[in-house]
Amino acid sequence: MKTKKEFILSGRYQILETLGQGSDGTVYLARHKSLETDRAVKIIPRKAAPSLFAISEANVLKALRHPGIPTIYDLEEDEDNYYLVEEYIQGESLELFLLHQQSISRNLFFKLCEQLCDIFLYLHTLSPRPILYLDLKPEHIIVCGQQIRLIDFSVSAFISGSGNDIRHFGNLAFSAPELRSGQTPTPACDIYSIGKIMEFMSRCVDSALSPNILTIIRKATAAEPESRYETVGDLSAALLQANDNTVGMHLRQTIAVIGSHPGCGTTHIAISLVCALNAIGQTAVYYERNSTDTLRRAVRMMPQVRERDGCYYCGCFAGYPLYGEGIAIPEGRAGIAVIDFGCRSSFIPAAADQILYVCGGTFWQGHDMAAVKELPAALKGRMRLIANLCDRQAAISYARLSGAPVYLYPCDTNPFAFGPEKQRFAQWLAYGKGDTGLFLKLKNYFCRLLQR
Repeated sequence: MKTKKEFILSGRYQILETLGQGSDGTVYLARHKSLETDRAVKIIPRKAAPSLFAISEANVLKALRHPGIPTIYDLEEDEDNYYLVEEYIQGESLELFLLHQQSISRNLFFKLCEQLCDIFLYLHTLSPRPILYLDLKPEHIIVCGQQIRLIDFSVSAFISGSGNDIRHFGNLAFSAPELRSGQTPTPACDIYSIGKIMEFMSRCVDSALSPNILTIIRKATAAEPESRYETVGDLSAALLQANDNTVGMHLRQTIAVIGSHPGCGTTHIAISLVCALNAIGQTAVYYERNSTDTLRRAVRMMPQVRERDGCYYCGCFAGYPLYGEGIAIPEGRAGIAVIDFGCRSSFIPAAADQILYVCGGTFWQGHDMAAVKELPAALKGRMRLIANLCDRQAAISYARLSGAPVYLYPCDTNPFAFGPEKQRFAQWLAYGKGDTGLFLKLKNYFCRLLQR
């Protein structure tokens, strides 16, 4: 191309500007003279690349019908070049988009990930011949508003039973290890690349992603193909579940944790709850509102504790100790605020969305249960009793006396640790599910008491 005014393809298209340079050719923005519409024209010199690549890309694209894939209009050739005429996609590459945005919201992150999975699910399930893309990288993803389009199918191949001999052009950062080493490509190669794109975008999200998302990324980008998700559908389902778990995370919610008496384990329960909520993908932050200084003493016992801007981080835990007056704490953080009031049963915050009342030890140690019985009906509806450091009989007695459901908390020596029992506890509080085991029995028992 010598000038911007040059016409190509029998004078039907006028070259306007260069859009990009690829490994096998240059893409130009061109104007169709008679239709007065813009097109993207990839011009591939015959001497620079074998005809196989131009014809292959045209064959791959011409039958595809998906909103995330550009339409191909024509493939022509002359003695010097091949000309692939495609739909012109107005937008910018994912790389430039993230650079210009500086950060993106968690919702947009999920939306882009789900759209990308949807495109690959379409490609991998085409009948009768599924397609592998094999060259995913930020330059090939065009962001148009909040929608993405996938371009440049020059390396793509149909899946066949005998495998494919694919020449791969140096996409090292986002390509699966087995593809770089020349092994026969499989859908696992694309799944790896999707995971790397998710990892690339995750660095620009404006708030911390849940451990669930990080686990999904690690699984998708596992070194061994058999350790990754079996299909893009499985990856998409995992993302959808993680997104469902984060619905409402932008809303501020408050859980007040209050103990019936000193030593019943209020701080232990509050720390455990924050860790468990974060581990299942529901952002939570601990706030100390008692003068025991238990949080500082607890974190000193844990290895790899970090402190940033006054907040302590340890594994899935994030929390602020009581600093006293004159030190501002950012209580406007998104997610759930778990507030540890300690043994202050006379102070029940009316604004709390949920109230956890911790009863511990033997039944007669719950001497402040009278305060619970005298609560207004509106607060009782938000009350959950946690029986800690006691047996089943004591828990049943608490349920009978208080008129509220009781959760018998499992024996636990490390509040910062996370396991199946704490997961069920967190799910019960966060999503209203997980009513299993002894809690369900106690709840049914309590309902029978009310019917007497």
